[in-house]
Amino acid sequence: MGGGASGAGVVTARLETLGLTGGYPGVTVFTDVRVSVEAGEILTVLGANGSGKSALLETLQGLLPASRGEILLDGVAVQDLPPEARAARGLSLVSDRRRLWKEMTVREHLRVGAYRPAARSGWRARVPALRALFPGLLSRHGARPGQLSGGLQQQLALARFGMSCPGVWLLDDPLRGLDESTSERVLDWMHDAASGGAGVIVTGQHVRALLGVATKGMFLDGGSLSPLPAGEDGLSDPRVRALL
Repeated sequence: MGGGASGAGVVTARLETLGLTGGYPGVTVFTDVRVSVEAGEILTVLGANGSGKSALLETLQGLLPASRGEILLDGVAVQDLPPEARAARGLSLVSDRRRLWKEMTVREHLRVGAYRPAARSGWRARVPALRALFPGLLSRHGARPGQLSGGLQQQLALARFGMSCPGVWLLDDPLRGLDESTSERVLDWMHDAASGGAGVIVTGQHVRALLGVATKGMFLDGGSLSPLPAGEDGLSDPRVRALL
């Protein structure tokens, strides 16, 4: 479901930041950070609760303003664009707050997820794959978020995201509230998206699982990002062990 690669034989960063500084109104959370994810890569960003992982992803999407620096999406600066314009260019976020619409049914969420022009084509063909990925939603198409469990709400947020067919995935704690089998399917989904040419940035508290799927890692601490080995090597880092 990911977007296509930039070009044969050419490695282009799907998303890159230069000197990015930001946070919440009146509070700087991260300073001068450099993030880069290319087509086919999964970048896992770890850090303690409150370290600013969510703020970083929300800044990339445009839900929070950057106070300084550039955000390049497929080589084009987007830091001055609103969130919907970034989404129209293929940058999409699953927030840890889910941001579901209480008045809309499951079916309506999925249909709205395919609103951007590039996602409208073939949206019906994506539905069976999402049904297989999130079978708990199969019989709940007429339900509204308030009628769903926390786990099903998370599945709905992910399914709506999948309908948007993004080229760059921003996933904030995507495994939260999911059972083991659904979590494994979501991890495979992320891997398949990257294999299809998407760039993926994922954060969360499921440290082992997220490092296991990552092609590279970074650690956010004290407002700064530093490289972190992916996979088992990352688990030996003392900062990571403190999160387990």
